[in-house]
Amino acid sequence: MLCSIFHEKLDSHSGSVQDTPSEGNGCWQTVFDAVWKGNIHFIIVESQYHRNFGHYYVMRDNQFISPSYTFTKTDDLLFRLMQGMIDDIESGKYNSKKTLTEKVRACTDQKGLVSYMNSTKWKELFSVLNEKLRDIEIQYKSVFDETDPDMYWHFYSDEQLQYINPVQIEWLKVRQVVTDYKHIGMLVPPEIQIHDKKDVITDILEKYSIPYEYNEDEQVFIIYGYK
Repeated sequence: MLCSIFHEKLDSHSGSVQDTPSEGNGCWQTVFDAVWKGNIHFIIVESQYHRNFGHYYVMRDNQFISPSYTFTKTDDLLFRLMQGMIDDIESGKYNSKKTLTEKVRACTDQKGLVSYMNSTKWKELFSVLNEKLRDIEIQYKSVFDETDPDMYWHFYSDEQLQYINPVQIEWLKVRQVVTDYKHIGMLVPPEIQIHDKKDVITDILEKYSIPYEYNEDEQVFIIYGYK
């Protein structure tokens, strides 16, 4: 099986190779997991539906400290690349690599920001927005961004938000007004309908005990991850 190939080809040096589950979780199955002092892991996962397709990466405290690399076949080149990462772990190259949480903490400390939200509340908010207000307009800023965004966009069209780790969100703005444009005909201007969602948004934020500020001039709700 593929798992035995990685165990045979890769030398984990002082890393301890962990037992991997016989069954995967969802689409992916961990086929190799070696851990070093400092809880640094070199992990290989394989698709359960496509043989010889997977990813490998380095993690610490369940957070990436390397890019996730994709492979589509198992050959000598792949094993050399993987062994190179393992050798780098053994030599201590990854000891000083920061996790996203550590990078965010350093950035917020430098800016003097205090945490207002947690990942659970962010996920609850995104889930209910996706269920009830997918057409709402939003805007957000990461703690790593140097400038504020200059436009709003629809929640449903944001392909990044569902994957972004919310620990890095400095603030999120939610517009209370939804504008619908109904197409009438080629030579007729579209019919414009304005829907005020202020009460709905307020109920959601209060139901999930999410701290917010309301800007009357802009007619937006501001949820601070840090302030």
